[in-house]
Amino acid sequence: MEGRYVRRDVRTPERGDTWDDTTLAYARAVGVMQARPPEDPTSWAAQAALHRCCPRGTWFLLPWTRMQLWYLERILRAIVVDGGGPGDWALPFWSYGDGPASAVLPGAFAAPAMPDGSPNPLYRPDGERAACLNAGRPLPDAVASAARALAARTFSPGLGGDPGIPDAAEAAPPGLLEAQPHDTVTAVLGAAAPLDPVFPLHLANVDRLWEVWLARGEGRANPAQFDWVDRAFCFHDAGGRLRSLTCGQVGDVANLDYGYAGLPERTRDERVLKAGADCGPIAARRGRRARIAGGEGIELGPEPRRLALCPAAGDAPAGAGARMYLSVEDAEGGGASGGVWEVRMGGGDGAAAVGTIALGGAVAGGRRFVFDVTDAIAGAGDRMVVSFHPALPPGFVVEPAPTARVGRVALTSA
Repeated sequence: MEGRYVRRDVRTPERGDTWDDTTLAYARAVGVMQARPPEDPTSWAAQAALHRCCPRGTWFLLPWTRMQLWYLERILRAIVVDGGGPGDWALPFWSYGDGPASAVLPGAFAAPAMPDGSPNPLYRPDGERAACLNAGRPLPDAVASAARALAARTFSPGLGGDPGIPDAAEAAPPGLLEAQPHDTVTAVLGAAAPLDPVFPLHLANVDRLWEVWLARGEGRANPAQFDWVDRAFCFHDAGGRLRSLTCGQVGDVANLDYGYAGLPERTRDERVLKAGADCGPIAARRGRRARIAGGEGIELGPEPRRLALCPAAGDAPAGAGARMYLSVEDAEGGGASGGVWEVRMGGGDGAAAVGTIALGGAVAGGRRFVFDVTDAIAGAGDRMVVSFHPALPPGFVVEPAPTARVGRVALTSA
């Protein structure tokens, strides 16, 4: 990747687990940003506040996140260079989905002090960050794994979410990569997750996973529609000037100046913005599906909860070859960190995990989730059962344990 900045795993054998030049430079730069007044757009507080208006539940979330992270990296690099650091500094990523060792919070973020004994800007005490993370407990697979997202064959619907900005009348479900691990890890970090210095490393991993998905090929590609390609978002650069980028520009990292260690660099001949941008807008998935069964209202907490789905009036059958979907609607969390539940379909020990819902922290409130459960319910009887299981082991988060409420659950076919 000659001439480009290379984002590397924050935890590698040659760099160790705690402090190296990259993390030391990051810590010092974060400290400078934390000291800036909130009204400064290049301050840590101002950058964190941007996440209150990110376009969740749409196919814009991944490019928006890439843009925000790219400008943040440039702000950090300017500080690093100004302090005498390397000109090729790049933001590391936290590859928490690569096994139990990687799922542990990187050591530099759990240390209250820098190597010289000064306060560590990367550290957040228990209460501001889940104590279990500071204590070295790994994130479980139900939170950290991206396997379900990477298996998607399309960007929308699939990896990146539905087109358009959801209106107040109907909440849109998150894309698979947004649902997990973007939202699940964010929920564990807590309500103030964007203020946590490990949060950008989490977002860098989500951004990397988007590239991992594209590298799998087999037809995987970004949207080509003008609705996505031409959509622009504005951010402040290192000098505080307002700039803009489009989703099409950032969807192809060949247009940017960075890459990820361990991934092949895509060349211009391998650009994913393929022909077909003139095929017109795509409407979000608002079409009606045949309702098979449903259930009303369930409170979620520290123990698994089960909900039997009652057959719909008229016992609407699914057509031959139809796909079956489970819709979890009007889901609201209490705002505590760790509000993540694994959703399973079917009764007894044979229940199959179909996805996760994250309702704690920065992603709490009024969400809708849709899971393809066709394979999970194959051969099941008329009495369908949905269960919600806490994704975090007992004691992972401080008391009180997170709670949430689901307004409705529906099984549909299409």
